[in-house]
Parts: sequence; structure tokens; C-alpha cells
Amino acid sequence: MSECLINGRPSAVVGVTDRGFSYGDGLFETLRFSGGRPLLFERHLQRMQQGLQRLSILEAGLLEQLRADVDQMCRGQSEGLLKIQVSRGEGGRGYRGQVDQGPTRVVQRFPAPVYPGHWFENGAELFRCQTRLGLCPQLAGIKHMNRLEQVLARSEWHDQFPEGIVCDLDGYVVEGTMSNLFMIRNGVLFTPKLDRCGVAGIVRSVIMDAAEGAGVELHETRIRYEQLAEADGLFMTNTGFGVLPVKSIADQRYPLHPLTDLASQWLEEARRCES
Repeated sequence: MSECLINGRPSAVVGVTDRGFSYGDGLFETLRFSGGRPLLFERHLQRMQQGLQRLSILEAGLLEQLRADVDQMCRGQSEGLLKIQVSRGEGGRGYRGQVDQGPTRVVQRFPAPVYPGHWFENGAELFRCQTRLGLCPQLAGIKHMNRLEQVLARSEWHDQFPEGIVCDLDGYVVEGTMSNLFMIRNGVLFTPKLDRCGVAGIVRSVIMDAAEGAGVELHETRIRYEQLAEADGLFMTNTGFGVLPVKSIADQRYPLHPLTDLASQWLEEARRCES
């Protein structure tokens, strides 16, 4: 089976006039699959739908087409990742552009990532990025294709760190370059508000819902970088590594906290129940 589908057909070629290529005019999702089934797929589709509405990329039947594409790419496969991209489609020159044939769908399949076990046993050392995220409430939360800020932030270090912490222009912690942050203090979970920039991750939403269901206090709030020094523990979340405990950021060290293990349990339960 092909490792890539474009508009439901095996291919690896997108037209040069596609607005995703020209302007980053589109959205993407990265999801895990296991045993031929996409994990947390309905959450991914819901975020994709919210992003499509935000960008006014409207096409009847698009989500059903994506379901069929994902089913085709997962069928008979044991474990891996899918990257789903939806652009506005092919069009002429200029920002307004005239889209000729509706949205372009791209679904790629990748092997499951393998992460060092010591990251999860002892915690990971993170990098403090100097790149700052601009404030754009119109795009906050959605996973749009234009990731230049993340590219710049990730270029600041080599492979000795699995992730880096990124702040916004006002100095508030937003997220990692590819993940979301949770801070633990006095048994309470805190995660940055993402109403001005950042991506509202799928695993982040799982942890927030599970915390509410379990009666664990959680707050979405502005967190200054200096406040991280007061944390009893930190962990990062994304689709690839799941829940990643943090051992240190720069010279600041953090203990492992039981709530991090509980968050991992919540994620595994959601993957079983929602897939």
C-alpha cells in the first residue's frame, strides 16, 4: 500500500500552485494508529473541523473523505503515525487567489517513533528557546500549516534535548515546539492559556477532560517563565511521546511527580476507550 494518499489516490506530488505550498494556507493533524485503528481520531477530526471553520475552508463531505483516507492508510497496519493535511486547494497567484477544485487532502503514513526509555523513567532535559511566539488570536489553538516560528525555535539546539520551551512576546510560557506544557504545584495542574497563540493539543485535551472527571483541580492560566521555578513537577504532552516528565530546563531541576504517572494512565485509558 502507498505511504501517501493525495485526494484519496496513491501519489506523492502536490501542484506548485497549491495554497498549502504557496502560503501555508491549510491545517494538519498528526495521529497515532495501533492495530489498524486511528487513536483518538474523533478528537483530531473535531480540531480539524474547528480549524476549517476558522479558515473558512468549507467543502461538503470533506470529513467523510478524510475518514475514508485514514481507514485506507490504517487497514492492515500494526503501529505508526499518520499526518493529515488539508489545504485550501490549488489556485492562482495572490493571497486572495481563486481556488479551482476545492481543498487538497494529503495523508502520509510513518513508522511509529521510538523514544529513549530514560526520558520517561528519569525525566527529560528541555531547552529554553529564545524565539518568541507572536500574538494572533485568530489563529490561536488551531494547527495551521504555517509553522515557521516552531522551525526557528527548533533550530536553536541540536539533538541533545528532546524538546524546547517557547514563550510569547510578553514573556508568558506557551508550549513546547511540538508539545503542550503542564505544571504541577501543591497537587494542582496548571497549563498555559492558548487564546493568543499556540496549538491546543489533542493529548492536552485528554488530560484536561480526565482531570475534571477525576476531580483533580486544573487551571488554564498565564504562566511566566519564572513561575516554572516554583513547580513541584512538569510534564509535556503530544501525540508522539504521549506524556513526558521533565527533569530540567536549563539549570532548573524538577522532581518526578505522581500526577505525571496519573496523566499517563489517563491517556492510555482514553486511547483504549475512544478508539
